[in-house]
Amino acid sequence: MTDTAAYDAIVIGGGPAGLTAGLYLARAGKRTLLLEERLLGGQIVTTDSVENYPGFPQGISGRALIALFEAQAVRFDLEIQFGRVEAVRDLGEQKEVVVSGFPFQARVVVAATGLLQRLGVPGEEEYLGRGVSYCATCDGALYRGRPVAVVGSTEWAMEEAHFLIRFAAPLYLITGAPELRPTSDLRRELLAHPSVQVVAGARPLEILGDASGVTGLRIAVKGSESPCDLAVDGVFAFAGKKKPSTDFLRGVVDLDEEGYAQVGEDCETSVPGLYAIGDVRRRRFHQVATAVGDGAVAGMDALRHFREEGRR
Repeated sequence: MTDTAAYDAIVIGGGPAGLTAGLYLARAGKRTLLLEERLLGGQIVTTDSVENYPGFPQGISGRALIALFEAQAVRFDLEIQFGRVEAVRDLGEQKEVVVSGFPFQARVVVAATGLLQRLGVPGEEEYLGRGVSYCATCDGALYRGRPVAVVGSTEWAMEEAHFLIRFAAPLYLITGAPELRPTSDLRRELLAHPSVQVVAGARPLEILGDASGVTGLRIAVKGSESPCDLAVDGVFAFAGKKKPSTDFLRGVVDLDEEGYAQVGEDCETSVPGLYAIGDVRRRRFHQVATAVGDGAVAGMDALRHFREEGRR
């Protein structure tokens, strides 16, 4: 990244919603920057088959679908960079987006950062990026031959664990359920893998570490009177409470009590020219199709915002 910050629009988040908003803005000739902290596509890239998105009668993998989204948006000169957004500031007609210490400015900002899932245990925030991860496809290769723990038993967690077994050894699967049943081919393969050890009836209590990063995971196991410490170098968390990733918007736009951005039908927040789309706004359904719809709405309304600015 450079310290140059001259954009018409900045989209924060590279999932289906953000990529769609970026496509609409870039195709309209607006100089648009899309910022993603880790991996384009978000959670959808871990899905083996998306069968309810129109246009793909045989289904398509999440990774392949996002690759198509990216190729289409880049065709219209959407610029994609990677970095963590630390703050957004309302400067009136201009908005400032601070990314890893660098300030960028744009007339329109679209927040599409999705949901965070947190275990809510001591050490989680302290060791984030130093052994605590929420993305196996982003960080798994760092743990080749090293012990890790995967917390969670949803299909998402199983898909992430399946990716991790290419690298980590051993891999502890931590689940609160009394057992982990082989209800799918993917689960059967995981349970049969020699590197995988299932710890059932367990819940995380604390992530342990030192100056070098994570050194262990303290868990409570049902039926045991005292906690158990697992020696691991990484904790991959796919359980716990989900919350919108809007901390960088706090104090800038109106958020509800749980941190969801409050928006109108046009997905515009309380700050003109600043939009919130996808899972950062409260909604009943969380689908690729609804995320894409939000991206299209915000992209088109942002063009209205540019036109009205031009008349002033």
